[in-house]
Amino acid sequence: MGNCLSSHQNSNENQQKPNPSKKQSELPRSTYADEVKSECDLRDSFNRRSTKKKAIKITFRDQAETGQDAPNAVISDRVKTEKDNECILEALGKHFVFKGLRKELHQAIVSHMNYYELGPAEVIFEQNQSGNNFFVVESGDLEVIINGNRVKVLHPGDSFGELALLHDSARSATVKSITKTGLWGLARSTFRKALEKINATYYEENKNFVNTVPLFNILTPKQKETLVFALSSFKFADRENIVNEGDPGDLLYIIKEGFVICTQKGVEIRRMNAGEYFGDQALLYGSARTATITANGNVTCIAIGREKLIRVLGNNLHQIIYKNSQKIAIDKSKSLSQLTTEQTNSLIAAMEIKTFEAGIRVVSRGSVKGRQLVIVLKGKLKYSDTSIEKFQCLGDEEITNETTESYEHDVFADEDTDCAVISKEKFQNCIGGRYANATANNEALKVMKKIQLLRGLSNERLQALCRVLYVQEYEDGFEIVQQNSPGDSFFIVKSGKVEVYKDGQMIRTIKKLDYFGERSLMFDKFRSATVKSKGHSSCWILRKSDFLSTIDESMRARLLKRIFLQDDKIGIDELVPVKVLGRGMFGVVLLTTHRTKGSLYALKAVKRTKIEEYQLQAMMLQERNILMEIDHTLILKLVRTFKDSKRLYFLFEYVRGLDLFDVLRELGLVKEPDALFYTSCLLCILEHLHERDIIYRDLKPENVMIDDEGYPKLIDFGTAKIVSGRTYTILGTPHYMAPEIIIGKGYGIAVDYWSLGIMLYEFICGCVPFGNDEEEPYEIYEKILERRILFPPWLNKNVGVRSVIEQLLSKNPAMRHGGSIENLKANAWLASIDWEKLLDKLLPTPYIPELPDLDKEIEKAIKNPKTIENILHSLEEEEDAHSSRKQNNNDPETWDAAF
Repeated sequence: MGNCLSSHQNSNENQQKPNPSKKQSELPRSTYADEVKSECDLRDSFNRRSTKKKAIKITFRDQAETGQDAPNAVISDRVKTEKDNECILEALGKHFVFKGLRKELHQAIVSHMNYYELGPAEVIFEQNQSGNNFFVVESGDLEVIINGNRVKVLHPGDSFGELALLHDSARSATVKSITKTGLWGLARSTFRKALEKINATYYEENKNFVNTVPLFNILTPKQKETLVFALSSFKFADRENIVNEGDPGDLLYIIKEGFVICTQKGVEIRRMNAGEYFGDQALLYGSARTATITANGNVTCIAIGREKLIRVLGNNLHQIIYKNSQKIAIDKSKSLSQLTTEQTNSLIAAMEIKTFEAGIRVVSRGSVKGRQLVIVLKGKLKYSDTSIEKFQCLGDEEITNETTESYEHDVFADEDTDCAVISKEKFQNCIGGRYANATANNEALKVMKKIQLLRGLSNERLQALCRVLYVQEYEDGFEIVQQNSPGDSFFIVKSGKVEVYKDGQMIRTIKKLDYFGERSLMFDKFRSATVKSKGHSSCWILRKSDFLSTIDESMRARLLKRIFLQDDKIGIDELVPVKVLGRGMFGVVLLTTHRTKGSLYALKAVKRTKIEEYQLQAMMLQERNILMEIDHTLILKLVRTFKDSKRLYFLFEYVRGLDLFDVLRELGLVKEPDALFYTSCLLCILEHLHERDIIYRDLKPENVMIDDEGYPKLIDFGTAKIVSGRTYTILGTPHYMAPEIIIGKGYGIAVDYWSLGIMLYEFICGCVPFGNDEEEPYEIYEKILERRILFPPWLNKNVGVRSVIEQLLSKNPAMRHGGSIENLKANAWLASIDWEKLLDKLLPTPYIPELPDLDKEIEKAIKNPKTIENILHSLEEEEDAHSSRKQNNNDPETWDAAF
């Protein structure tokens, strides 16, 4: 489908302008130590090819089984002999599709294979035909024919068609039987279902095991989810020692199957069964093993080591646990829970962790209670007859009320205790001043973050606005604003409630933490209603003059643009079509202008017949739901949706610019500061999506526009999905797909970080790192799973960008963001970025597209208006009215009610 944007440079291969200064060399396949080329030649090898084709996209629609392989075969569920099993397993072991799977999965897959019997000269499938099955030759010979020429003969033990197990793609050759033939066949739907079922079971088991370990109880759900990805599985034979007493160790083991015997100096001390664990002290401290653990019978364990845990969670476990403990204690405190997320994080980061042995004095009698804040992280404190337990605070009420009251007794550690401690001075520095002042407008800040008009502002800018708020109290019946009077202030109800009257009639009530008058900040308009206080009330007030002095002119212009995009009352009959922006398999995108306001929009239209034909109902709803959920300055904005009896419509903001694919061909090799800029922008986009549990799943240059300010904007949410946990669908663009998508293990948000790593490599090196010279998905997938990253010689090993690429392209998904997006953003290579200025669009950009003037086209469209219906009807008539796909619409008639 066409993009909702403007791309003024055609990117088809035969229309690209090759750059004569760049050699079209092949990416070196051997290691650089073995290369005999000069560094200059190698540099040319990594130059971006101006003629590279845009990548083919794999979608979940490709999963459907649309044809039948071996149509003349007799298919049966024949019982497999031991020899059959060995033959099939040997064939499976040759292909990357199966190499990454556990052995128990191999056996499960074998059990699902059916037997195909064919006579001589029978076609299994034809070149360019869609395919559904993978085959292993049991008997007979077959020929492989490409473009009419025999290129290979297959014999018993050979296999073919494995790519069909991943997705529906055209067969690259014709395969025919030469003699009477027997084949073992496996259908894609059967393979994917078996794979998903087994992996989902394995994932749930590991997740449950993580939840059984008390050590991990303090971790957040997202941290636990990350931990599941980092677990390894080990099998131990009967009487095999898993760990030995006295040996150094750093692995925590959780027993999955079987049971073990624990001995000290040869004496049995206990037995442990499935679900129990050992080695937590080794994990925390790397201490010597205190016992020998021996398998009694066959035992399976899952394990995680200290080093991997640090790489996964981004810090040592103690600090992770203590930070989580501090957060729990702060949330439980009546006064500290009023702090914003930013204030809380700053406070946690500044607190000092102190250890006190049992009986040690922690706070002296006579000390002022408000002088410091203490949070108990482990153990407990004793104050007279009162115990301060884990997750409790000492001095929280006093430090916020600034009391001068003193402790009447000493505070002691009742047992070995760890505490987080901070002084009053540092506390106030963290939260931005005295508690009363620093938290006075926190509720208002939370409201302002939700206001559509202000959502484009950074957190820093919103806090600046909060500092100029003032509070006004009103008595019952007081007119806060009057209908038809000039508006120059915005109001948030702080307490009580107010009533809205229009022409003397009460139309609604506005309660605490609701707001009114926000458009007065941007426009010189008269009040459309009267607002009166109902009983005693108070409001936070932001004057227009204070608002305009806090934001600069460029920011005001962007806010005005966002306001126009928030006009969800616009009707489709108010739009005039200007030109076609794009046409795709499922619909058309038009550039339109508002008949009176002159605002430009991109209108995407999708025929209902196409939706039914390709069963796109769920995809349409998913795309709409996701786009309605997100609002970010670097993401394409959905204004609203329409529907009629023929089509569904998406009305988007119109982005003037070029897609990043074409921009990269203008820039050639991207300089490191420019790569840093683009990568940082994309990180901000992913952060916004992942906070909402949205996986994008197709991050690549073609899906990023560079707008007329030079900033990237993410488009095309057709493959995005809201996911809590894992999903299993194979989709995306092969060169940018993460390994876990390909092998069907299930995946989460980490696949987007992999795609970002591919793009960062592409920025710096001029090509994708895996399968750059390949067009066949199978060959690309093999390269991805090999994960052999070659860096050009001029990219020094110590260069920060190289370490970021390697981290993002970690085969283990849990390693890619280093524990959290915050940890990734704190990487030394990214440390120079001013994230607030980036989101405010105040940083210089590497490239601003030169774009043609649209005024004449728009003027012509308005003078000689055509209807959207006529243009779409004309375009649709050009399509073939008949379809080979079977329509199977089982969705209720009301499925599109949200549009």
